[in-house]
Amino acid sequence: MPLGIDQELMRLLLDTFAVELEEQIQVIIDGLLVLEKGAAGDERHQVLENIFRAAHNIKGAARGVGVTDVSDIAHHLESMFAVLKRENINPDGTVTDIALESLDAMRKAMAAFCADQQPYLNKAGLLERLEKVATAVESKTLTTEEVIDPAVVSRSDDETNVVVPAPESTVVEKESVHQRETPSVAQPAESPAADVVRIKLEKLEKLAAIMEELQVTKIEMDDHLVSVQHLRNRVQDLASGWQRNKNRGMSRTSADTDFWLKQSTDAITELDWVSERAYREMRSSASRLGILVESLQDSVRMMRLVPVATLLRPMTRSVRDIARELNKKINFEISGDDIEIDRVVLDGVRDPLIHLLRNALDHGIESPQQRLDKGKPAEGRLHVAVSRESGRIVLTVQDDGEGISLEKISASARKKKIVSDVELQVMGRDEILDLIFRPGFSSKEIITSISGRGIGLDVVVANLRKLKGSVQVETEEGRGTRFILRLPITLATEHGVLVRAGGTVFAIPTSAVDRIMEIRLEQILEVEASHAILHGGRTIPLRDLGTTLELGAYERINSKTLPVMVVAKGWDSVAFLVDEIIGEREIVVKPLRPPLQVVRNITGGTLTGSGEVIMVLNPSDLVDSGLRGSLLQLKGVQSEQQQVKVQRVLVVDDSITTRSLEKSILEHAGYKVSVAVDGRQAWGLLQEQVFDLVVTDVEMPQMTGFELTALIKQSDKLKNMPVIIVTSLANEQDKRRGIESGADAYIVKGQFETKILLDVVGQLI
Repeated sequence: MPLGIDQELMRLLLDTFAVELEEQIQVIIDGLLVLEKGAAGDERHQVLENIFRAAHNIKGAARGVGVTDVSDIAHHLESMFAVLKRENINPDGTVTDIALESLDAMRKAMAAFCADQQPYLNKAGLLERLEKVATAVESKTLTTEEVIDPAVVSRSDDETNVVVPAPESTVVEKESVHQRETPSVAQPAESPAADVVRIKLEKLEKLAAIMEELQVTKIEMDDHLVSVQHLRNRVQDLASGWQRNKNRGMSRTSADTDFWLKQSTDAITELDWVSERAYREMRSSASRLGILVESLQDSVRMMRLVPVATLLRPMTRSVRDIARELNKKINFEISGDDIEIDRVVLDGVRDPLIHLLRNALDHGIESPQQRLDKGKPAEGRLHVAVSRESGRIVLTVQDDGEGISLEKISASARKKKIVSDVELQVMGRDEILDLIFRPGFSSKEIITSISGRGIGLDVVVANLRKLKGSVQVETEEGRGTRFILRLPITLATEHGVLVRAGGTVFAIPTSAVDRIMEIRLEQILEVEASHAILHGGRTIPLRDLGTTLELGAYERINSKTLPVMVVAKGWDSVAFLVDEIIGEREIVVKPLRPPLQVVRNITGGTLTGSGEVIMVLNPSDLVDSGLRGSLLQLKGVQSEQQQVKVQRVLVVDDSITTRSLEKSILEHAGYKVSVAVDGRQAWGLLQEQVFDLVVTDVEMPQMTGFELTALIKQSDKLKNMPVIIVTSLANEQDKRRGIESGADAYIVKGQFETKILLDVVGQLI
């Protein structure tokens, strides 16, 4: 420790240096990869200057905090870069290898220093080889044997993600190096800088501005408190005066009575005025306070966001190393990585992304000779694109390799008994592709980006579910494969589906709910002495949620349909019968405290606006409990044949709240109601089932209400079916478009009332 510096300040300096070290290391890595690609002219000069300056900065800072091992390595690295700069030449693969090895050694030395341990590296041997390289580069007599020493640890598997600039693409040339049996993308390890998040000054300034506004609102609330205190005093005066005069009422004269009545009237008038003013002022301040609190909450969330480059930029090094080991040429491109995402989400998506990159490199992209034989460029393309879509982050991993063979997927799935022949016959293209995400589906015999290491892509699905994300695969044989990962920007908030089971209201995280639907008795199957339903081309166990939670089965008196919620855990799913689907809302989950942490099926609680506590169910426990569950008790449920003929209505709306509201209104009036989340799903239901009327929203994904209405009116089979449009679009142009599409009625949500909807439905049916 440098003299005159106390331990607390030294620790602060070390933490600061740890962040700087990672940033400077990444600058050098990015620069080396650009130079190895073959930079020329001003670009080469600038990159050589950048990496030389970065090594120089590391050397000086390391000496300042007393990390001599890092300082010594940086000094020799600086000397080698000085030769490259003076000669104005690009390093070849061998020079780049030892430079990267030196950077890994710095990381190890820094980690060992912070842990007060001896670093596990041969520093003397590394420094000697760096000197040889610098001399050989200057004399242009460098050979690979001079720097490759099998006794020295060549490359650490530790990578630390930092926010740094990097080249848009990295071309990896084919060179012969030691092969590893199973290459893998290096997984980043924890470092002294791992918990550091840099915050832009503009974010802090925005936060400070909101705090100032909150202070103003607090002053307003203090003024309101004075008004309320005055109101309270006047009420007390009136109450005490009323009590006194009431007790003396028998002896009171007419004059006294008139005076008392006048005083009381004046007091009541003043109370009315004061209370009205206090209410208006407090309502205004409460509204402003709500807006400020929401802004403050959003600003605090934004402070947790970091650029996706924090994760992606260091992966250029990993991709380069694996490609060299596989003797493949790879053009690795990154785009859109300046988009920001929650640090927790970014850390969670690390493993899925690493898995996908490893598979693309190892099995998706062909060798240079294979690509040339197929008429492709020898250099394969691997692209990671980041974008925003409807408030979510989309990560797309795309390669131009062999693609995925559906026939081979089917054959492997059948061979491993993942699916039966009967299931395969009814599966579509997308459902067959999704088989690669099933547990146990990992085979080198498949022409795809499956690694064949015994760990399949089911780990990708499992990790993304924890992040409330999803994955989709698209492929074209011979042209390549694309994996699309959709993630929330932040995990700070949670949405939950509220359901009633066993007479009690529960919430379950929306991310775990695969589907909400209604089924008829005829749709319930008996499979191996258990009840199940068919969903997504496969059978799913059907259980009663109340019974699963040991609350008792709900007796569904004269029920014609059964509300069902499909809950997923990885690839396992269970369909739960519930008493009622209430709707979806934003929730803040408060975890249970010891000793209640061991309560099965419960993960915590959430509060409603009225202060009521709702238990939040644990999806993982719930699925496990459901898989162990017993047969259903379906007392009171009627089959289709037992039902009295009722008129059927199809409600189409992408908002679960609106769907639930309209469904509840219509069912209460005696109609049988089915729901669809968009026009496309509704059109499919109309082809399969018979309905008497359609109630549809306008603005929906896949297919709008106008488009659905037009399709219905153009169909010979459905053209006489009434269609009601219920929407918030109130201008005349939209109303005219609704009528032109063939709608029989147009209800604006702002004017929406239960009676209006029922009257229109009744008239049209």
